[in-house]
Amino acid sequence: MKKLIILATLVSALLCGCNAQKQNTPTQPRKVAVQLYSLNRFTLEEAIEKVKHLKLDGVECYPGQRLSAKYPKVKVNYTMNDEQRAFMKKLLKDANLKMVSFGVISPEKEDEIEKICQFVKEMGGEKIMTESSVYAFRFWDKAAKKYGLTVCVHHHATNSGRQYWDTCLVKKCIKDYSNIMVCPDPGHWSRSGIDPVKSLKELDGKIASIHFKDQREFNNIKNQPAPFGEGVLDVKGMLAELDRQGYKGYFVIEYEDNWLNNIPEIEKCVKYLRAN
Repeated sequence: MKKLIILATLVSALLCGCNAQKQNTPTQPRKVAVQLYSLNRFTLEEAIEKVKHLKLDGVECYPGQRLSAKYPKVKVNYTMNDEQRAFMKKLLKDANLKMVSFGVISPEKEDEIEKICQFVKEMGGEKIMTESSVYAFRFWDKAAKKYGLTVCVHHHATNSGRQYWDTCLVKKCIKDYSNIMVCPDPGHWSRSGIDPVKSLKELDGKIASIHFKDQREFNNIKNQPAPFGEGVLDVKGMLAELDRQGYKGYFVIEYEDNWLNNIPEIEKCVKYLRAN
């Protein structure tokens, strides 16, 4: 009888171990994108040329980037005309890239939100990052439903003016909306002395995208990005937590440093995500 109990205990432990391993297995390959704000010193055309060799799964475009030397006064946004939109689509297609998301953009008026959603849908995007006020969430939810998009509430550090870095607050703000989720930023959490792994756990089930980052220092409000694994953040712990949650969204690399020559650092980040 004693032997049977020991055997049953071993089998149970083995099964639990297998289940835990399965639960934490990443959905491979990870979907990797670059937020083109990382290359904001360049036009969209130049930025696409710089990242196209990285074999990305997509890019996140942002409002205000200059489109091209061909259109020196045009900035990427819903205000572009049909010719300019066609030019942007061709840039992406020729580089074999997809615009998977757009932002951060934070309008407050319903008509502008409608136009942004229409533009993102036309460009092939899936998600929009915003820091609009809670008042505007009703407009975002309505337009996102109409165009089949997901709106993601983004956040910066605690000195930014918005409090969406507060996981309890942001969950309360979005609880009544079926088309609004969250796009956290571990870099901004860490700048504010907030534990990224703990915060990701608190957002379980609410994360639709992420600006994935490492930092050279913790609890220093200055932005000091580092290639993944070369900073002080628990990058593997963050990946493990997202895998535990079954996260299937894009890991969006936003590298806000060495602005004129950060492709080597971005490439390191891409390789890290492919290998871990």
